[in-house]
Parts: sequence; structure tokens; C-alpha cells
Amino acid sequence: MGERAGRLRPPTIESLVVASIALAGFTLGARPISDNSTFVHIRTGIDIAAGHGIPREDPYSFTARGTRWVVQSWLPEAFYGWGQRLGDGILVLQQAVLMGVLAWLIARLARAGTPARTILSASVAVGAGIAYWSPRPLLVGLICLALTVTIVERRASPWWLVPVVWVWVNSHGSFPLGLAWLGLAGLGAWIDGRRFPREWARYAGAFAVGLAVSVLNPLGPRLLAFALTVGEKKDVFQYIREWRSPDFQSGVGLFTLVFLAGALVLLLRTRPPWRVVLPAVAFLGLGLVAVRNLAMLAIVLAPALGAAMRQAGDEATTSAEVEPPRVNLALAGILAVAFVLFGVGGATGRAIDVSSYPVASVRWLDREGLREPGHRLAVQDFVGCYLILRDGGDARVFIDDRIDMYPVEMTKDYIALLHGEARSLAVLERRRIDVVLWQHDLPLATILSSTDGWRQVRRDGEWVLFRRTAPV
Repeated sequence: MGERAGRLRPPTIESLVVASIALAGFTLGARPISDNSTFVHIRTGIDIAAGHGIPREDPYSFTARGTRWVVQSWLPEAFYGWGQRLGDGILVLQQAVLMGVLAWLIARLARAGTPARTILSASVAVGAGIAYWSPRPLLVGLICLALTVTIVERRASPWWLVPVVWVWVNSHGSFPLGLAWLGLAGLGAWIDGRRFPREWARYAGAFAVGLAVSVLNPLGPRLLAFALTVGEKKDVFQYIREWRSPDFQSGVGLFTLVFLAGALVLLLRTRPPWRVVLPAVAFLGLGLVAVRNLAMLAIVLAPALGAAMRQAGDEATTSAEVEPPRVNLALAGILAVAFVLFGVGGATGRAIDVSSYPVASVRWLDREGLREPGHRLAVQDFVGCYLILRDGGDARVFIDDRIDMYPVEMTKDYIALLHGEARSLAVLERRRIDVVLWQHDLPLATILSSTDGWRQVRRDGEWVLFRRTAPV
């Protein structure tokens, strides 16, 4: 009896399925980072780790320099910064771990009682959102939502929500969606049981305590009000791709649509409880309004899919005292080796991928002295992110993709340039721009090519450089 208790119990096949899906997420994250938004987060983290503190004002642009700036994601940014001090490869390893944990949490929420059903439900849940995973602080927000759902679904102590909410508020502005999920799940539980769900009230109370505790941070209660900027700047957010409705005709959109259709088919097979269906329907609506919400939808879908696939008798079968075969230990060892190999590969390979950015053109500008303080360079927002990563406070960018930080009028000026509106030349004049680095197939390049006072000075692949010939 004692000998059996001391033996290492092999994992079940279903547990290995969940671990395999976690490995898929880990592998996705163990790639060079090329996301432009992540570049700004990394640079901010580098500055924090260097002892410059959390910036309270915009340090990177010349158009909004000194504008008050609430760094919502200061916690993961500091995490990036301290990781980078250990080596650029640690940045990749960090993202691999985060994506692996997220995939593992979603797969656990979608467990259906048997390996085959769990493969199906977990794969559909992960597939519905994985195309929108990127190495940004959003990953932390997604993990916090997954932890919130896990704590409630598994009836864990409500007080676990307090540290989860604190991390969430100090990492990403999506935390109101956690409260929304709790309310919808509680309403669904009320419909299911025809009585007030007291346990959901306890979880909602713990979430509220977490919000109260979250004001204990270097930036104070301003982080809680940060989400209101969405409403204040909704007229400019509509021009940002991730805030628009998904395009299901694109490759990424079509990939996601296939899994959403699969989720619908699985959910229609049975009648899952309202406590999982109601949040799934509401988050589907949010996902159809804004692309950025589809990643959240995948998490909320997971328990609904697991419940739909779980059939009567499964729980009794899986809870029985059945010793898993010893070969499962060997399979677990293979998975562990795979994690190590992908982790080492990610940590020792190229950490940052700037191949899609105008690296050569920026170097030419440096050699010609056209990025010195006496000049003002206009670039597209994602190029601004590259310059910020490269040069930090010396970047002096025209704009980057921190739309929540820039004044609304500045964002509208950039949109005018991006769309080649009639007032584009007036914007360049008013902003005193004398150098423009732009993609050649966009309208602004055509306008400048045929405008007196501007001349093309360089062409490098898809990038073209213009310089003003007359003084501003």
C-alpha cells in the first residue's frame, strides 16, 4: 500500500491532450517578435528597468511630447524590461510561457471527460482566438480572464480573484470584461437554478475587492479610469483595425470563422447550461463589433464547448479509480523534452524581427543627418513603434500606435495623411514636417510626387523618402 502511494502516478491521456495544446501555444510564442505595439512596450520596460521610472508624460514623440500619459501596462512592461536585461532571448521565452499558459488554461476549461472529446472541444476553443494572440500585455489580460473563469467554474475560493484582478488592472485595460463575464454567468446561473446564485455574488464581491485593492500601484486609481478613454476617443478608434468588425474574407478572419462555425455546431448538439451559453453569446456580439474581442470570446467559449461535449456518465467514468498506463509517463517525458527544445530554440535564436520595417531607409536618414532635432520626420504609426524601440526618447516620432495617448486632433491629422485626404499638405505644413518616409503605394506618396516644394530623395523597395525643398 505504501509503495503504491509513493509511486509517481502517470498522467491521464486527457491530461496529455491538454499539455499538448499548451505545447502548441508555447511553440507559437517561441518566435521572433515583430509586432509593432510590442516594440513600444519593450522600450518602455527597458526605460523602467534602467531606473527612469514609469513615464507620466509622453517621452517618445515631438507631436505630443509632454502630454499626460497613463501607462496602463506598466507591470508587464517592467517584466519585459528586466527580462531584456538578462538577454533578448528572454523576451521570446517570456512570450512563449505566457502563450503556453493561456493555451493550457483554455484547454482545461474545455475538458469534456474523454481524450477524443477534449481534443475536439479544446482545439475549437483555442482555434477561435489563437489568430489574435500577439506578444503584448493583452496576453496577460487574456490569462487573467481565463483564470477568472477557471476560479468560478471550479468553485475555488473567491479570494483567488483578488490577486488576479490586481494583476489584470495593472497590466491591461480589458479588466471590465471580467466583471461583465461574472454578471452574465451569474444571470445564466439564476436562469438555470430559478433562484438567486449566492455563490456568484461571492465571486462578484471578491472581484470588487480586487478592483479596490488594485488602486495600490505606482499610478494610483487612474488605472481604473483608463478604460474610459475608449468612450472618449471612439471617433478615432473606428479607424484602427483591431477596433473594427472582423473581416472574415481575409486569411486570418476566414481561419477564425471556421472555428467559430465549428463551435456553433458543437453547441447546437446539446443544451449547455445558461451560465456558459449566455456569456458566450454576449462575447460573440463583442467579437463581431471589434476584432480585439475575439481572443476573449475563445476563452468564454471553452467551458461552453466542454459542457456541450460532455455526455451523461462521463464524469463517473473519469472519476473512477483507474490507474493510467505507465507508458503515459514516457509520453509526458516526450512533451517535457519538446518544451525544453522549443524554449531553448526561442531563447537562443533571433529575438526581434524588423525585416518588415524600413531599416535601410532609417539608417540612410541617420547618415544624412535628417533625424537630428532640426528636422521633423513623418512616418506611419507602426514605423514610429520601430523607431521608439530603436532610439527610445531620441526617436522623436511623428506618431506611433498608442492611439489612447495621442490627442484626438493629432490622430485625425495622421488619419488624413494615411488616407491621402485633401488637407494632407496642410497637415504637413502645420506640423512643420520636412521629411516623409512612407510606403510608395499609399496616396500620400502620390500626392508628394506631384507637389511643388517636395522631392523624392530615395526609394528602397516599398519605401519612399521625400524631403521638403522650400523652408517651412
